Amino acid sequence: MEPIKGRAIPVKEKLLERYQIKEILGENGFSIIYKGYDTLRNKKVIIKELFPGKIVRRDQTEHYKVECIHFSNEAVFESMKEQVIREAKALIKLYPLEGIANVITFFEENQTVYTISEYIEGATLDIFLEGKKNSKLPLNSLLYFFEPLTDSLKKIHEAGYIHGKIRPDQIMVTKKNGVKLIGFCDPVESVKNPMFVEEMLPIRNSRYTPVELFMEESSLKAATDIYGLAATIYHCITGVVPPHFYDRVQSTEVMKTPKELGIPIEKEQSEALMAGLASHDFERIQSVEEFLAGFLVEKQEEEPKQKAPKPIILYKEPFVFIRRKKGVKVRLILAAAMLVAFICLLPTGMKEVKEYRLHSFYEKLQTSSDFEKCMLLRETSEKERKVYANDYTVLEEGKENIIKYYDCNRKAIVTKEEMDTNQKFYCYISVDFRKKTRAVLTYYEPELVTIWDIDLLKTEAYFRVTKTALKDGQVVDRETLEILP
Repeated sequence: MEPIKGRAIPVKEKLLERYQIKEILGENGFSIIYKGYDTLRNKKVIIKELFPGKIVRRDQTEHYKVECIHFSNEAVFESMKEQVIREAKALIKLYPLEGIANVITFFEENQTVYTISEYIEGATLDIFLEGKKNSKLPLNSLLYFFEPLTDSLKKIHEAGYIHGKIRPDQIMVTKKNGVKLIGFCDPVESVKNPMFVEEMLPIRNSRYTPVELFMEESSLKAATDIYGLAATIYHCITGVVPPHFYDRVQSTEVMKTPKELGIPIEKEQSEALMAGLASHDFERIQSVEEFLAGFLVEKQEEEPKQKAPKPIILYKEPFVFIRRKKGVKVRLILAAAMLVAFICLLPTGMKEVKEYRLHSFYEKLQTSSDFEKCMLLRETSEKERKVYANDYTVLEEGKENIIKYYDCNRKAIVTKEEMDTNQKFYCYISVDFRKKTRAVLTYYEPELVTIWDIDLLKTEAYFRVTKTALKDGQVVDRETLEILP
């Protein structure tokens, strides 16, 4: 597949002579998502462009016009446009809703449809959960925390709209201790179209996806969103990601109830949550009201309402204050002399030492055995993580965190924007520490991306590693290995 930069509208271009493209955020098989700027209202916005890459292409010669690759696809594309417009109109009528990234407007340009939504500062719930040492959240606090989202979801369902893909990466945790559902205005009805099977693999392979997204003859309904919401709550309160639908079909024992996992909730609450996770939609709870009512037991009504979790802070680096007693003049003179020597003589040397250590770290990654690679990442200190790698547990909320990639040719750290994948031969490496016990090592090479997901908790005499190979953004091979010395 052509890189997204070759298909997306370039940065700084304007739509409707008003919305300026500031950053290309990504794509999901149906749409390209941009961070934009509303020059009339002087506000950041999210711009979503309907661009099903399977059936359309960009005509770069006519101001980025979108056209179907084959004449036979025009009816499908027009149907998708109608879906997006219909859903945008329904959401605009509901504006404002507290628990979602509200859709502000939509328009047609470049022969496709664009929707403009609120820009939400924060981090997605999956990143927030990964950043917490203890990812389990109390049920009562979580329900209070989710109240704006569930209230908004009720109104959306009443208006006849289904989100269709509720999961942690579609929920933003804001700076102001709130949550907002994002990811609206995709043609969800086309999820089951056989034409888009490959594009929908990320959705279908999600553990928050119910069976109806696998079945062509079934229709999406409120129960579809109930499953995604229930699966998300299950993950938050148990710390366990729900198993895939097909694993549950093969064995009813793969998924334990919260009560069986020892979570301190009432039996009725555990049963209500599992009713929202029923495999088939006709067995599942059918409305948000009914789902939430299952959590209200008499014991709770007698207790005061619990407070929401404290404001979310993804990363806060403490300052270290060193108390020093007043020294004598000799100590001051010595300190001043050492400071002058440090300022005058050491910067160049320190820079060279830092670069040498960086090159040494990545050279070991390239030349060591698989087991030695795992040991090297396991023994990397927190200070070294900040310099050599990306530590996702300390990303600072509300700021543009620069992700590091190592250029094996230039032997230097670069940003994603500085990566040049048009070369005939290139190799970039990223090292991402997702938790204290997990590292993701990724090699970017021509036509192939190789991802090592490493469990740093060595079991007995080996490391457990999931190795995935991607070509053109699609998984071509995946295996779980036990790396021995």
